[in-house]
Amino acid sequence: MTDRHPVVFIHGLWLHASSWDPWVQLFAGYGYAAVAPAWPGDGPTVQATREGHGALSGRGISEVIEHHAQIARSFIARPVLIGHGLGGLLALTLAAETHAAGVIAIEALQGAAMAPPTAEPTGGFGPVALSRHEFRVVYGSALSREESDQLYERWAIPAPEWALDQPGLPDSLAARSGARMTNSSRGPTLLVASGENRSQRAAQHASGERSLLAAASDVVVFHGRGASLVIDNGWRQVAESCLSWLDAQEL
Repeated sequence: MTDRHPVVFIHGLWLHASSWDPWVQLFAGYGYAAVAPAWPGDGPTVQATREGHGALSGRGISEVIEHHAQIARSFIARPVLIGHGLGGLLALTLAAETHAAGVIAIEALQGAAMAPPTAEPTGGFGPVALSRHEFRVVYGSALSREESDQLYERWAIPAPEWALDQPGLPDSLAARSGARMTNSSRGPTLLVASGENRSQRAAQHASGERSLLAAASDVVVFHGRGASLVIDNGWRQVAESCLSWLDAQEL
């Protein structure tokens, strides 16, 4: 198949857009024109974002959504949206209004990625950074400490403080996404989840999960994996599964 749809990768909280680089390169090898845009206020690199994180101040979820909507609408062909964590919920939210050809939402209900237990707001809308331990709680709990720390050094960046101030955001976006997923203007939808603590997460976000599962075309669970499944040593298995699904959908 030569006429591939463009792909927009959307990252979640605490990770830089460059964490999608291996995916972008792999998808390019399969003929996809893929982009992984940074969120508004993020720097061009992990280090630049860490050093200039004041640029994130005052930027809310609405600005993040509109930023990605403009990018998705910039293509002549209908895009495929692929998101991870909160980025997965954003992809689902944007699916109908951008007339996406297809959506892949990975760990879209990984609520722990929104607010690690030990992280505290600083007041206002300033950025919040994670410690190595907090990063492991959010993303690396299924990994060795060594690999989790390596991923932290390579990809972790601060996130806007509303990530901590709005604990109900994952459920509200999930409900919004589930309603929009019934819109015939968007294409098929794949939900990808890790197997780690799945029953606990389902209980915490029961209403949101029901909304998404009811409207999803397909669901794939990677048992024994954690929220880091798009960036850890097994990322390629997940990416190739997504490519196979896109191929089956003729996207």
